[in-house]
Amino acid sequence: MPKTIPFRLITPTGIAYEGDAELVIAVGTEGEEGILPSHAPFLTALRPGVLRANVVEGEAPKRIEFATSEGFMQALPDRLTLLVDDALPAERIDFAAAQAEREAALGRQRTLTPQTVEYAREQAIVDFADAKIALVVKGPMNA
Repeated sequence: MPKTIPFRLITPTGIAYEGDAELVIAVGTEGEEGILPSHAPFLTALRPGVLRANVVEGEAPKRIEFATSEGFMQALPDRLTLLVDDALPAERIDFAAAQAEREAALGRQRTLTPQTVEYAREQAIVDFADAKIALVVKGPMNA
């Protein structure tokens, strides 16, 4: 069994990360999903959240983390691909802007009817802002 799996994190503007991973944990619509090398074929929708991965760069494994928005994850036995609307490492997140995005979306949400597409869209903005805030507050973890 291989120790790593080729892993790509792709946004509409380009590849946010590409490398070999020992483990990738993403936030699926049904909860966190962990992917190891040689995983059975798997496809899931992703919710906004914090993506965590143990990757191998050079000789030593390290932990990387991204705040990710909605998207999809496809695991195949020989590769893992995540397609998301946005992916930001902690150092690219503006904490004050994330807080402002969250508050603005909550304000708009208060004027909407729950169980509507518009309400869900605002909730996705809140969830992505929460992921960005959590990543900055916690700070990057290296393992």
